[in-house]
Amino acid sequence: MSVVDEIKARVDIVDLISEYVTLRKSGRNYTALCPFHSEKTPSFVVFPETQTWHCFGACATGGDIFAFIQKRENMDFPEALRLLAQRAGVALEPPGEKKTAEEQLKQRLREINAAAAQYFHNLLLTADQGALARQYLARRGINQETIARFQLGYALDSWQALSDHLRMRGYQQKDLLAAGLVIEREDGSGTYDRFRGRLIIPIRDVRGRVIGFGARTLDPEGVPKYMNSPQTPLFNKSGVLFGLDMAKGAIRAQGLAVIVEGYMDVLQAHQAGIGNVVASMGTALTEAQLRLLKRMTRNFALALVADAAGDQATLRGLAVAREALDREIVPVPTPRGLIRYESRLDANISIITLPRGQDPDDVIRESPERWAQLVSQALPVVDYYFQVVTADLDLTTAKGKAEARRRLMEIIREIGDRVEQTHYVQKLARLIRVSEEILWRDLAGRRSRRKVSARPTAATPEEAAEELAPISFGVEEHCLSVLLRRPYLISRLNQALADVGEDLLQGDEFTHIENRAIFDALIARGDAGTVDVKALRDGLEAALLPRFDALLKGPIGEPPLDDDQAVPDLVVGVLRMRQRRLRALIQELRFLSEDAMTRGDVKVEEYGETMRAYTLALRRIHQALASRSTLWRQADAA
Repeated sequence: MSVVDEIKARVDIVDLISEYVTLRKSGRNYTALCPFHSEKTPSFVVFPETQTWHCFGACATGGDIFAFIQKRENMDFPEALRLLAQRAGVALEPPGEKKTAEEQLKQRLREINAAAAQYFHNLLLTADQGALARQYLARRGINQETIARFQLGYALDSWQALSDHLRMRGYQQKDLLAAGLVIEREDGSGTYDRFRGRLIIPIRDVRGRVIGFGARTLDPEGVPKYMNSPQTPLFNKSGVLFGLDMAKGAIRAQGLAVIVEGYMDVLQAHQAGIGNVVASMGTALTEAQLRLLKRMTRNFALALVADAAGDQATLRGLAVAREALDREIVPVPTPRGLIRYESRLDANISIITLPRGQDPDDVIRESPERWAQLVSQALPVVDYYFQVVTADLDLTTAKGKAEARRRLMEIIREIGDRVEQTHYVQKLARLIRVSEEILWRDLAGRRSRRKVSARPTAATPEEAAEELAPISFGVEEHCLSVLLRRPYLISRLNQALADVGEDLLQGDEFTHIENRAIFDALIARGDAGTVDVKALRDGLEAALLPRFDALLKGPIGEPPLDDDQAVPDLVVGVLRMRQRRLRALIQELRFLSEDAMTRGDVKVEEYGETMRAYTLALRRIHQALASRSTLWRQADAA
């Protein structure tokens, strides 16, 4: 995790901006009078889910917490970085040799994992030995499109096949060991492959980079059924959710993340077009995982298998269950933990109870409509435990009532919100038919010493799964990388943009604040044709150097382009950046318009006008992109 991302993880944009302007809740978002221009009706919108802001009025600009502070305080990026780092309690230190070595190791491990994933995938598709894995996937109803999309693979039943393949490609044994792909022999005589004769499932971080692997045995008697990569510099199972890289868009769009236990549940869901499903990979759900999801939504639903969650023998009374449910049977935290997560994260956690004997994979294969119904019927976590822990009690007897009171008061005691706590005290009083006063006295007399924090604590670097350096190359990273290596192309790029009726490239078009800061520093050097790259680097804030170095190096395997080819390539890249930005803004405007319409707000008309203007701009970009073939022909002819 870069320093910038660590700061963004610790500083909530709503808290920050509310110190400067009065924010008003508007549906899922917040609105205010824009602090950067004069207006009578609010056009400034803060989006908590994406931790961004945008002015849909005269400013027509936006960004993250850094962009806001830079604009509001009239600061450059280094000044904003220092201010926000101090607020977040993040130390700003120049990257030393140890840090550089660590990042170099992570880059090598990502390359190794990517190579291993491709090797496993090719074996699944083509190797004769992979027939068993292909048959297994066919029995589970997994089609070829899903196999390709998730890059599923097969590991040969061999002690050295993978390591021999990777060593032939130039990777060192010590790095294979660090990646968790091989295991050192006890006698020190060498290593052997960790995954053998298994179906391989690549595990990716939120940016889609392979950081580890899950592996399922194909032997009916094989144990363990599933095994994962060990903890490595890239992979910490408690901070990763399988499928999040593919689910994040659907989670944001639907405002709900559904958390299941297994890989197959996720594969089947996405294959059926149910995109908001992720998996905790068979472990107890952690707060670090929920913090990842909270960037996209505050609404979480956990799918529990009825045989496990409804088994009163497994609960063994709440006194035991609240400390640790049987992890082999119930892959979720205790009720106490879930309620604490709700309070700390300001989240809504509900429980999906599945038909007895079925898991999400089974339900979705039989009927996606039935799955949607079960999700809609999910119970709030406390209501769920009210139902489960009293199922074996006779509430007409004094003994049954006393036991229900003992079990449920342990849960109610953990509720941080006073109004919610009162609701459940009343519910318990009605359930066992006793006075609320008795329950309140019990609650006051045995109140937990551990108070729930009203403000979420920041995730530690070990918990954070969204690591940034080395970087993932998207379209804006590609464009910036080319311009850093060939800054003299900036003037040619701008002329080519003008030729298709587009504006010059500006720094605020880069959505990532570090990309924006580096581009602005490049432009500030004056004549881009004579930029001294070393001097440019020396003038950057230390926190930007890992990204700058990665951009200067460029993506692995990038095809060579001469200058005449690079210019139209850059034009297309910039147009796609603008296209993506406009589409996101139009989508947000739709949500804002719907919320305003529900409230009868006059902003509906203004949002509509802005949306039409953005749509026209998007249409112009479509037309400009359509001319890219002409650009390429011109480049080839030259």
